[in-house]
Amino acid sequence: MPNLFTGQPAWLIIICLLLAGGYAIGLYFRDIKNEFPDYLKLILGAVRFVSVFLISFMLLSPFIRSISKEKEKPLIILAVDDSESVLLNADSTYYKDALLRDVDRLSARLSQIGDVRQYLFGDKLIQLKQGEDFSGSVKYDKATTDISRLIAELGNLYVNRNVGALIMASDGVYNTGANPVYQAKDWPYPIYTIALGDTSIRKDLIIAKVNYNRMVYLNNKFPVEIVVRANAANGRQSRIRIFHENNPVESKDFIIDKDDFTQSFQIILDAKKSGLQKYVIVLDPVDGELSQANNRKEIFVEVLDSRSRVLIISGSPHPDISALNQAITSNMNYEVKESLLGDFTGNLEKYSLVILHQLPSVNEPADALLRSIEEKKIPALFIVGTQSDLNRFNQWKSGLIIAMAGKAVYEEAVPVLNPGFSAFSLSDATKAWLSDLPPLISPLGDYQVSNASRVLLNQRLGSVETSRPMILFNETLDGRTGVIAGEGIWKWRFYNYAKTKDHQSFNELINKIIQFLSLKDQKKNFRIYNKSNFRENEPVIFDAEVYNESYELTNEPEVGITIRNEDAKEFPYVFNKAGNAYHLDAGTFPPGNYSYQAKVSLGSSLYTASGQFSVTAIDLEALNTVADHHLLFQLADGSGGKMVYPSDLDLLAENILAREDIRPVTYTRKKYEDLLNKGWVLALIIGLLTLEWFLRKRAGSY
Repeated sequence: MPNLFTGQPAWLIIICLLLAGGYAIGLYFRDIKNEFPDYLKLILGAVRFVSVFLISFMLLSPFIRSISKEKEKPLIILAVDDSESVLLNADSTYYKDALLRDVDRLSARLSQIGDVRQYLFGDKLIQLKQGEDFSGSVKYDKATTDISRLIAELGNLYVNRNVGALIMASDGVYNTGANPVYQAKDWPYPIYTIALGDTSIRKDLIIAKVNYNRMVYLNNKFPVEIVVRANAANGRQSRIRIFHENNPVESKDFIIDKDDFTQSFQIILDAKKSGLQKYVIVLDPVDGELSQANNRKEIFVEVLDSRSRVLIISGSPHPDISALNQAITSNMNYEVKESLLGDFTGNLEKYSLVILHQLPSVNEPADALLRSIEEKKIPALFIVGTQSDLNRFNQWKSGLIIAMAGKAVYEEAVPVLNPGFSAFSLSDATKAWLSDLPPLISPLGDYQVSNASRVLLNQRLGSVETSRPMILFNETLDGRTGVIAGEGIWKWRFYNYAKTKDHQSFNELINKIIQFLSLKDQKKNFRIYNKSNFRENEPVIFDAEVYNESYELTNEPEVGITIRNEDAKEFPYVFNKAGNAYHLDAGTFPPGNYSYQAKVSLGSSLYTASGQFSVTAIDLEALNTVADHHLLFQLADGSGGKMVYPSDLDLLAENILAREDIRPVTYTRKKYEDLLNKGWVLALIIGLLTLEWFLRKRAGSY
């Protein structure tokens, strides 16, 4: 029943009534002139009284409160494990057909008392649409299983809802995420588990893990470590075979000496062909083996012709140099030489990049070195610090001039990521790391940036973000240069380890800088950037750049790319425009070796770029073929539910139907609405005033 209230004290309604009454009496019941008959005066006075009262009453902020009761059926969540491991047992035909029909019948029966929500889970949670059933949706093709994510996402999705129970059909095998038993401790509703799979240990050989270098160099030998696991195969003999381009290259025999067998084998391979190479590792099966799906694994190795060489040259030792060296050499594509300026006698032409640490300096002008770099058009990275001679530095075409009013002054500056930078991309983890770094010692002055420069990091002084660059890149027809306007970058490496116990973000930043500056064939008008290897659940991502005849970035033309698999099947895509560059998320691809060719038309010119990449299978589901019913029992017992087997689905339904706590819940809702927002109130006031005007007009008055 709705109730009327006001935002102001209720006694003010009396004032509204008096105001309306006084207005109506003063207008129509004065004895000055008898314009209207008595009956018309009464009508006009009443109309004026009501309209004035309503208008004044609206000033009191009146609102209507209504109370309603709603009944919510209990929600019953039914989730089925759609991962590959469910089928790795002798009853795979039953799980594909009869089980799913039984689960659909269970869902229909439970819908009598509640609203049944149906989900599939593996690496992520997928809700079935209305009208869909499990029989037509379950494929058992998910490469990983994360039960803790299922529980966490459902808990967030149905918080404060009338959830009756979660029913989960699974083999209990999870290979990603946290232990679901700990995740379920905060789950406030009963969990019923349907135990799938086989808990008995069956005869099986498994390639548990393969350790190898993803990049090696041509004509070098490289090791491949293969971890083999065998269950219930004591006394059997098997063989590891490795194939390259369908040809056997290595093999190793071994004997399984116990039922619970695990052993690591190291095999040395030769890198005889450059490019992306696929190797297939196969275990010979034994008689009576449960599944041969986990006896095979493919690996992809990128064989490089040679390393790029980087020279770090300085006037004196500095901890920055060691930090840079360790970051660059973490990438197998590069080898680094450190040298003091006075000791360097080598040939600059063999280096892809020269890093000048605080050169030219006050004590070392380095004119001959800088002239040689300029003449040979070798990319250079300048690191400016307290030893730098800024006047000499400003004479070279670095893309940055730091003008000083007098003696050089330095201060602490914190990096700030430039969101408009698009020359290369950084991971989200590295972007977050960049937002919280210790300061560098940077020169204080007037920073003049060339039009051809692109700024990666700006400087923040105290709490003030400035437009002064900390890291920038300059690109001309003669090549590329970079500047790090500050010394002390070694602290960033230490800070990275203190936060994450690794150097990944620091290494990524430095290697992206090195890769960008030392890129061969600098004057290509069309470039494609991509990784050489992706996991099968990882999206394949490309970045591209297009340069016009003046060698300026442009993204006006459309860029297309065609990806081909090993069967020559083509997958065409079009890049999205991002800033001044291009970006493409092509989604996930099945494991295999792929090639691509990209094209762009710019004016009358057609530019192309091609390359290769591989997609590696995860194979986590095949590593464990033994169902974990103990985990399913823990989930059910700890939440007040029950674990059942597929043959007991009718008993499961009866148990849920008999529970007194799985019942509809009635909610009382209070709703508040401003009377002023009601359209009929405004219409009524306008209607009354219009009626009064019409009656006065008809009576010959105004």
